[in-house]
Amino acid sequence: MSLVTKQQKIRRTQAEIRVFREKALLRAALVTVAKFDIEGATVARICAEADASRGLITHYFDNKEDLLVAALSNLFNEAQSFKDAIARDDNLSAITRIHDIANSSFQAPVYTWEMAAAWQAYSNASRFNKAYQEPIRLSTQKFINTVAPLFKLLAAEQPLRLQPEEAARGLFIFINGLWNSMASEENDIRAEEAIMQCDVYINGCLK
Repeated sequence: MSLVTKQQKIRRTQAEIRVFREKALLRAALVTVAKFDIEGATVARICAEADASRGLITHYFDNKEDLLVAALSNLFNEAQSFKDAIARDDNLSAITRIHDIANSSFQAPVYTWEMAAAWQAYSNASRFNKAYQEPIRLSTQKFINTVAPLFKLLAAEQPLRLQPEEAARGLFIFINGLWNSMASEENDIRAEEAIMQCDVYINGCLK
């Protein structure tokens, strides 16, 4: 093996280790927020969840707040990647893709209790902390940008009660409300019922 090849292999390995460690911290931050809320998500608890040293956080992130914001963005990005994949599947009809995108919000790996509880904590904290508002705004717009074109395709087949963007925005708000209900366990809503409610909303967008 040449020296160049060896160096490339070392760099690739180091890069993979960095990605693994960073993802472990992001996951640990979300789980800690889910268990202890934003205020209770201390560096010590996050490190314990990630089985990492305190110094590792400062190696990858400027501070704890930077980590918490990155964890929120990562939650949205991972969920959005699944929705984008569904939206690109031209083998499915527009209405099927819309239903599947909504349904994916209540199935693993997009939905877990920890992710929903963490989202609820961030959502509550965003009223007082502007750092969390931008990831939430971006996630809303990405969802709308993904789903609105599908509603537009659907509108070419049959009339809609709402404009495509309004229908997509309403679906996003509806899903968030169900996530909050499931995380708080206020209404004893299960994933199957949440999926059914989304199906009712989507069908209700049709005249």
